[in-house]
Amino acid sequence: MDIRRLVVGPLLTNCYLLSAGGEVAVVDPGDLSPRLEQALQGKKLRYILLTHGHFDHADAAELVHARTGAPILYHPEEKTTFWSMGRKPPPLGRELSDGDRIYLGTEELLVWHLPGHTPGSVAFLWERGRTALVGDLLFSGSVGRTDLPGGSWELLERSLKRLLGLEGSWRVLPGHGPETDLARERRENPFLRGISDGTA
Repeated sequence: MDIRRLVVGPLLTNCYLLSAGGEVAVVDPGDLSPRLEQALQGKKLRYILLTHGHFDHADAAELVHARTGAPILYHPEEKTTFWSMGRKPPPLGRELSDGDRIYLGTEELLVWHLPGHTPGSVAFLWERGRTALVGDLLFSGSVGRTDLPGGSWELLERSLKRLLGLEGSWRVLPGHGPETDLARERRENPFLRGISDGTA
């Protein structure tokens, strides 16, 4: 699977284009930037995937849906996040739940429900490529904030522990900032002390 990162919107959100077998999915279209518009031209867009419902990750989802007809997929608990931020939830083309599989061309993504940043935050795991698109759960050297409506440090900690339990070397594609990997974050991320070694 080919994964392309586009930085969009005022908060410099990472939007990802996933391509496999002639099909494309867009993850977290927070803004329909000219680069994203150009990247989508002529593509067969199969899904619009949201890791969570904050505006910087989801604001262009309905516009992309209107232009392409691709369904918007997110966890149903994110409806509360949209409402809490003063926004109407976008049309839910398919509810995501933990353990779901999303098929894209010749590849597939595993859905993990990882609440904490928001109640319905999810990650998309491309197991064959050992790559996790984690939204605002984990960043290079940091973790997601929990002070917005629906946030919970207790749940975030539990979700981080689950993510850190992935075996082997995993590439991590966060919602903001540079990509990283789980091995580096276990070693160097100060927010993971006590979580990565199991003492939390």
